[in-house]
Amino acid sequence: MNVATKAGTWVSPYTPQNLDAAVTHLERVLCAEGADSLFAQTYWRGRVLQAYATNGLLQRQRERLQRLLDRVANAPADSRRRMQAARDYSLT
Repeated sequence: MNVATKAGTWVSPYTPQNLDAAVTHLERVLCAEGADSLFAQTYWRGRVLQAYATNGLLQRQRERLQRLLDRVANAPADSRRRMQAARDYSLT
């Protein structure tokens, strides 16, 4: 669940010690198909931002989370390419 303050900043329920399990989960979901729909993009972006708000992140954790943000941002283009490839394949 996304948690935001009234000012719109993200609040994280994680610590640097327990964040890796959450990031691994996000990586799995977003690798599969979690970022394809508009709702999913908004939801998963919020989840990643929530994790990014964790105080004391290690550099490696920040890098993993940034890759996830990039994946969500690029999901519409990736989804369109997959759909076009599927249509092209069905025409052959």
